[in-house]
Amino acid sequence: MTRLTMLLESIGNPTPNFSKASRCRPLAETTMELGFAHRLFVPQHYEPGYDYPLVVWLHSDASCELELDNVMTALSPRNYIAIAPRANQKCRGNGRRFQWGVSTTDCAVAEDFVWESVQAVASRLSVNTNKIFLAGFGTGGTMAQWIGLKYAKQIAGVISLSGPFPKTPRVLSNWKQARGLPVLFAQRQGSSLCSEDDLMTAVRTAHRAGLDYKFLQQRLEHDDCLEANELDSTMLDAANRFMMSIVTDTEMNLSPEDSCDSECVEFGVN
Repeated sequence: MTRLTMLLESIGNPTPNFSKASRCRPLAETTMELGFAHRLFVPQHYEPGYDYPLVVWLHSDASCELELDNVMTALSPRNYIAIAPRANQKCRGNGRRFQWGVSTTDCAVAEDFVWESVQAVASRLSVNTNKIFLAGFGTGGTMAQWIGLKYAKQIAGVISLSGPFPKTPRVLSNWKQARGLPVLFAQRQGSSLCSEDDLMTAVRTAHRAGLDYKFLQQRLEHDDCLEANELDSTMLDAANRFMMSIVTDTEMNLSPEDSCDSECVEFGVN
C-alpha cells in the first residue's frame, strides 16, 4: 500500500490525532502540523456540530498561501473551511513568491500536499469528506484540474479560475471516472493567464472526453490586460454558487446577480 493510498483511505475514515473534545473547539491558529508551509481558514461562527465543505485552494503564480484570506473572505466567510498549501517552487527575486511546477514530479508533489492537507484538516475540524473541493487561480487552477481529474471519486468538484486545461501527460488516464466530476472553468476575456485559445482547447477536450465541464467567460467593458489577469468577485461568486449547488444538490445557476459589481481581489505578498 502506497503512502498516498493510505492518505486517501484515512480521509474516508479519519483517525484523529486529537480528542473529540479538541475538534469541537474552533482553531485560533492559521496553520496546522504539516511538513510544508500552508494557510488555514476557519469560517466565521464555526459550528463543530456541522460538517463543513472543505476547499483546498491552490494559489496563483508569484504568490503564496497567504492569498487564501482574501479569497475566502470574498468567496464566503461562513460556508467553508479552507486550506492553501504553498507551491513547491520559489520564484526568482526577493519576496515570498512561489509557483507550481508543471512536470509529472511537480504534480506528484502537489498531490501529496493536497491529500496531506485534507487529512490534517479532517482530523482536526468538522469536515464533510464527501464535499471536498479543489480550487485555484492561474496555474493553481490548472493543477486543481490535474489532481481532480485523476482522483475524481474523492473530489466533489473542481474550480479553475483563469487556469488552462492541463498539458501534463496522462491527464485523462482516469477519464471514465473523471466524466462524473463537475468542473467550473472560468476565463476572463483578454487574459494572458488563460487565453481564448486556452478556453477553446478546454471546450474541445471536455466535449471529446465527455467531461462535465461548466464554462464561464467574463467579458470586460474595457480592453485591459492587467485587469483581465486579476481575480475578481464575479468569478468567486460563480465559484460559490457552483459549490453550494453541489453541497445542497440543487440546480446550478452560474449567472451573476444583476446588482453584483466586479471587484478585484488583491493578492501580492511581498
